This record gives sequence, C-alpha cells and structure tokens, in this order.
Amino acid sequence: MIPQLQQIFHSIIKSLEVLYVIEGVKPCARILVFEDESNKVLDFLNENKLSASISDFKVVKQNTQSEFYSDKSIKIPKDSPQKGYFFVYVSRGTETAEKAKIAEDNNKHKELGLLLGYPECCCEFFEKNFNEKNADLTLKILENSEGYNFSFYSNIAARHFDVSLLSHFPHSFGCEPSIEIAKSNLKAMHKHSKQLANMFSGILQSAVVYTMEEGIHLLRKYEKIGDEVIYGDVLTTTKNKLYFLLNSNRKLKIINKNNLIISDIDIKGSQYGVMVFE
Repeated sequence: MIPQLQQIFHSIIKSLEVLYVIEGVKPCARILVFEDESNKVLDFLNENKLSASISDFKVVKQNTQSEFYSDKSIKIPKDSPQKGYFFVYVSRGTETAEKAKIAEDNNKHKELGLLLGYPECCCEFFEKNFNEKNADLTLKILENSEGYNFSFYSNIAARHFDVSLLSHFPHSFGCEPSIEIAKSNLKAMHKHSKQLANMFSGILQSAVVYTMEEGIHLLRKYEKIGDEVIYGDVLTTTKNKLYFLLNSNRKLKIINKNNLIISDIDIKGSQYGVMVFE
C-alpha cells in the first residue's frame, strides 16, 4: 500500500496521511496536490472509497526549505493561469472532508484543526500564533516547551526531510495528546512496513539545530554526555556556513535551548533553537 501511495503523492508524509485515514486513525487529511495531478489523485481516492473535497483556491509555495515541505505559500484564484497546488481534503465520509474545506475557506483555523483530528490545545496554539509572516511555528513551540530534551514522537523538525509522525504544530514538544497521535500513526505505519517505521524512528531520534534563516540541521547518531552532544552525519536543508561548522566539528555544547557553542564559537539568539529528541 505505501509504495502505491508514494507513486500517487510523491511524498512519504503525504502518503502516510492518506494511509492514516484508510486505517481509521485519522478522521481527515489535508493534502497539497499539484493541479496537473489532481485528477489522478481523485481517481485513486475514489477507487479506494475515500471522499474528497478540493479547495476553491490554489496556493503557490514560497521560500521552500525542501522539495517536500513549505511553511509559506500564497493563495491565488482557482482559475489563475499560474500553476499551483490545490488542497485536497480526504475522509472516509463525505461530510468531514467538505466541512474541512469550508473551515479553511472561512479561515477558521481551530475548527479545521479539530476536523483534522488535532488536539484542541494545539489548535488554539496555532490560531493564536499563526499569521502569513509567521507560518513556521517550530521556534515558538520550543519557546513554549520546558528545556530542550524531548520525545522523538514530537520531532516535527524532520518534516523538512519528509519524515514526521505529526502533521500539526504541537503546542509544546511535551504535548501528551500529540505524542499519543504520533504513537498511533507509527503503529499504523508499522502494520504496513516495519522497515519504514524503523527508519522513521531512527531519523526522528536526532539532535536538531533549527534556524529561520540558516537552515534546519539534523545531527544523526548522536550521544549526549552532560551538556555536550557528539554526533555523526548531518542532514541539512541548506549547505551554508553553519552547516559546514556543524559538519566539520561533530561536537557541540548546549548552553540552553537558544544557545550553543561549536568550536569556541558562541551561537545564540531567539532565531536559533536546539532540540534533542530521544
């Protein structure tokens, strides 16, 4: 099932969102689909007896950190000659998908989130903090979280590498309802592919240096000793000065969640975030 879904949706995260609906662990999914592929997607959903509604607008991605995930986009008219993406809302019954479409049309973020199965605390957090200039709430979640050590189930930083067990921003990295959703999703994934489930678990257990302007960096195969993190390879969205600094040293010291030291270079500020997902 998962390989077939990937052929249709091209992204592992998107494929899994549909799988969770099929498995009944998610009431509704919201999938970004390129307009030239919308008929193919709708045919697949119809063949698998899933209901779908399509947004009455298109979006154009902006400033993507990766080919799979973009936090920023702009809406354009449905009939615009400019190519874009539609949101396709998928559920096992027609009513939920249509309600999700209407909620988004009316910018009712909390209502949409609840229809998609997200915890109420996270829906309220998103509604309070989201705006067009602040679409990526990862550092806001970190600000709302205690410390910098968290369960790997809540690692949403890896979504930029097409790996995540959550499709929403948790209100904090310790949000228990979100962690329970992630556990249910991993269980559904494991049912269809033990290999993929193990791969996800491995990647999500990473230390992360997260920035708004200098990329997202996953530090793999790490060992934490006190306030020091020793790591192996570095997955990055941007090969820049910070990446090469991380990649050439393979060790850093954490002062706090917004402050780290790499080779005696002090890096700090609210635009930097350090997270260790265990």
